[in-house]
Amino acid sequence: MSTGNQHTRTLLICFGCFLAAFFLNMRIFNDGSPGWKQIVTSDGRGYYAYLPALLIDHDPSFLKVVERETKLVGYKQYKPGYLVKSGNKTFNKYFTGEALLLLPFFLTGTLFSWIFGTPVDGYSFFFQLFAGLGALFYLLLGFYFLARLLEHLSIRPGAALLAMFAIFFGTNLFYYAMWQPTMSHVFSFCLINGFLWFVMLSVREWNTRNACLAGLFLGLTILTRPTNLVVVMLVPFLAGNTEQLMFFCRSARKKPRAALLFGLIFLGVVSVQMVSWYIQTGHILLWSYQGEGFRFTSPEIVNVLFSYRKGLFVYTPLILVSLGGLIVLAVKNRLRFFSMVLFLFLAVYIIASWWNWYYGDGFGLRAFIDYYGIFAILLAMLMNGLRSKPALCAAFGLMLVFVVMNMIQTWQYTHMVIQPNSMNREKFQYIFMRTDSAVVNSLGGNQEMANYDIDQVHPVKVLANDFEKPRENWSSLTTMKTSVAFSGSQAGYLDSVHPFSSGISISMKQLAKVPSMLYVEGEVMVLDSLAGASNRCLVVLSMDSVRKGENWWYGFLLNDTPQKTVKKWRKCTFSLMTPEIENPTGILKIYIWTTGRKPVLIDDFLVRIYSRRQ
Repeated sequence: MSTGNQHTRTLLICFGCFLAAFFLNMRIFNDGSPGWKQIVTSDGRGYYAYLPALLIDHDPSFLKVVERETKLVGYKQYKPGYLVKSGNKTFNKYFTGEALLLLPFFLTGTLFSWIFGTPVDGYSFFFQLFAGLGALFYLLLGFYFLARLLEHLSIRPGAALLAMFAIFFGTNLFYYAMWQPTMSHVFSFCLINGFLWFVMLSVREWNTRNACLAGLFLGLTILTRPTNLVVVMLVPFLAGNTEQLMFFCRSARKKPRAALLFGLIFLGVVSVQMVSWYIQTGHILLWSYQGEGFRFTSPEIVNVLFSYRKGLFVYTPLILVSLGGLIVLAVKNRLRFFSMVLFLFLAVYIIASWWNWYYGDGFGLRAFIDYYGIFAILLAMLMNGLRSKPALCAAFGLMLVFVVMNMIQTWQYTHMVIQPNSMNREKFQYIFMRTDSAVVNSLGGNQEMANYDIDQVHPVKVLANDFEKPRENWSSLTTMKTSVAFSGSQAGYLDSVHPFSSGISISMKQLAKVPSMLYVEGEVMVLDSLAGASNRCLVVLSMDSVRKGENWWYGFLLNDTPQKTVKKWRKCTFSLMTPEIENPTGILKIYIWTTGRKPVLIDDFLVRIYSRRQ
């Protein structure tokens, strides 16, 4: 074993001890944390659910899993988003790779639960604990592969260490490793780095061991997140030059046994998903993301990279700096440069083509976390090219700034300062680097994208109210005649005595056939008679009996940020999806509610409602 390899392992062991201590303190010993009951959470529930469903319940319909999750979240109407339908069969839309990786840790949780007498149900203390520790194990393994890659790329140890430190503490990889470890990103980070490492070994020496491990890691990469197949574009980068690439191709032809084993292991791993689908539905091929898809003709590349909602370079500027490594590649190695550029283009294009380009609730553009090992390579190459002490000090200072910035933003996200899906420029600037109590829960507005299957061209209903006369489907509440109305001579009036605005009240029968989800877009003009009057106003949407035994109520602050303007009209907008509505007689209500005492005027309230494509 080389001295460098020993140092790498020592550092990773120390790093792992630190992360485990931090994780255990946060999840077990800190009363203010989410606690161990939410280690398996969010999309992670879907990736993980295969293990208790198949190994404990022997129930591919996930009914018992849903019962346990319902008790865990404490919400009787809980309906997991990862379960979809194929005919009359229910199945899990997420792929099985993560569950396969967590299997040893799940079995360990089973053993500990049996020894200590806690429930053997897949969700009690030891199961959740070992799921989180399993994610940390794969995080460290991913960094081990990354360290070996950097070593074989002749990166100086100091530059390699700085790049790895920055890529963890200076990006949202830190958040997803600690707060949402069972999301797929930490696992994909490990698998991609492992695949690149074993391909690099295979390029240099094509033999049975390297071929089998490369096939295993590629198969697991696809089994966890299929779009990550794009990493095969980096094979020329790993070869380094055309001579080595041609040598690799000739070696693969001369040793067909190794190539055959690569293919068999790869196909064997990928076929696990087909077996899973067959067990659940009786079909071996499915499009599991029903009602979702790609929009390859209209990718949101600019938004994905630069948007204040989730833009990669806005929330993770370290990644933008890492692209400086392309300059080093362009000067030193054209093959590696073009291979990396092709990979980056395809990765961005695929991510930006997904119907929900910001990937729902989350901290930053999480879809890129899988590739952070590759960005770390670029960052290390950039650092490796710096020789003078002033340049190195400047680089270290810049990395430190990004680390501090990411730590503050992580705190903001975990303390409900940064919104999970509705940020914009105004909000970003208002809370930028702030940690005072005034910014906690201070942001309002709701700007949700319509689901993939919503017809946004033809609204099923457009409801407008200028408050000049009674309108169909609008309740008749307080209005006043005023010379400062935004249009006409009357406006809606809100204060402590009249807290509710004239609002929409419309039957589901007038909107869409059930079951259906609706997409609601709204805008309203607002005027504060006194400073901050509208800061206590909420937009409210509700429906009784959305489905049997479940009512729906959702409210959010009308203003994007706290306002101080007085006697000046401004437009407030919002958009969101309703839950699945099964009751044809349900009444959808939309109105503005003030919880404050200061008077507020509203005018030209407009709502557009859309339903699924027919």
